Amino acid sequence: MKKRMFFTILGLAIVFGGIFGFKAFVAYKTQQYFAHREEPAQTVSATEAKTDTWQPAITAVGSLSAVQGVDITAEVAGKVVDVAVDDGATVNKGQVLVRLDDDADRAALRGMKAEARLAEIELQRQQRLRKQNVNSQADVDTAESKLEQARAQVDAQQALLDKKTIEAPFAGRIGIVDVDEGQFVDAGEPIVTLQTLMPINVDFTVPQQDLSRLEVGQGVVANVDAFAGQSFTGRITAISPKVNQATRNVSIRARIGNEGGSLRPGMFVDVAVELPQERNVITLPQTAVTYNPYGDSVFVVHENKTDDGKSELTVERKFVKTGETRGDQVEIVSGISVGDRVVTSGQLKLRNGSKITIDNSVTPTNDASPELGNH
Repeated sequence: MKKRMFFTILGLAIVFGGIFGFKAFVAYKTQQYFAHREEPAQTVSATEAKTDTWQPAITAVGSLSAVQGVDITAEVAGKVVDVAVDDGATVNKGQVLVRLDDDADRAALRGMKAEARLAEIELQRQQRLRKQNVNSQADVDTAESKLEQARAQVDAQQALLDKKTIEAPFAGRIGIVDVDEGQFVDAGEPIVTLQTLMPINVDFTVPQQDLSRLEVGQGVVANVDAFAGQSFTGRITAISPKVNQATRNVSIRARIGNEGGSLRPGMFVDVAVELPQERNVITLPQTAVTYNPYGDSVFVVHENKTDDGKSELTVERKFVKTGETRGDQVEIVSGISVGDRVVTSGQLKLRNGSKITIDNSVTPTNDASPELGNH
């Protein structure tokens, strides 16, 4: 019995030993195969580092505001009897926008004017009597006072009547009229917004260290997402005399052309202040740079000769120092030289010494000014 169990265990040990031994042999051979297998070449795109001339610019994000803009409200309460303009109309200074019911005010004004005429007649009568020494100077003074009071009431009523006709305080474009004929409006209730759109202001801030490079009259270029590919130019009109203590930024205002009124107050814009100095820089597409906390790097392409005389392309990772960006391009301050060929796409598949093939049939964009002033 013991002998049979011994041989059974021995047989099982031989069988399982063979199975595990075979698996270990297969794993070893697989590892040897991959260890000695030649790494396939990775397909990437590449370009040469080149020198470009950049005009330096200070870039910022700003907001548009009207040169003149106001939300027109009713100064007095009343019923709307006439809406004299359409939504979005362009109006001139003094043009009537809305009229309120003023019949009662006109009637009251006529009565006050009659009182004023009567006071004037009474004053003339008192003056004649005074010349005849029939009355006293006090009677004349009282008549003069009553006339002035009557005239003041006429002026006050006329001012109230004028407020029943709401006019444009300046030329511009109105928005959506918020009242309808027959509607009763209270004093202070919004009627319509009025904005001057041509030209238009752009307000933005820059760090205090850039203040020395700015002055009134410098040119600016503005771009708006709503009008891609279209740039709007203008000039700085004002620089704040103080620095914001919380942000250490300086407020700048520029005025830009807005032919056609495309730009609207409240829009965000990308602003570039053009500086006069030009400089030569080494540039690469931004896609060529791998950004990491421990340093920015690029893969530089090297061409080597194999033992059989064939050409072979490999890559080497080099750390670089980057500078300003302009459109799709980035300035390379140090790390590579003009003419170095650098990988622009496909870096995730690479490491030092990787073999590559270059296919530039599809390449990343490399435009310094896809939209002028873009940062």
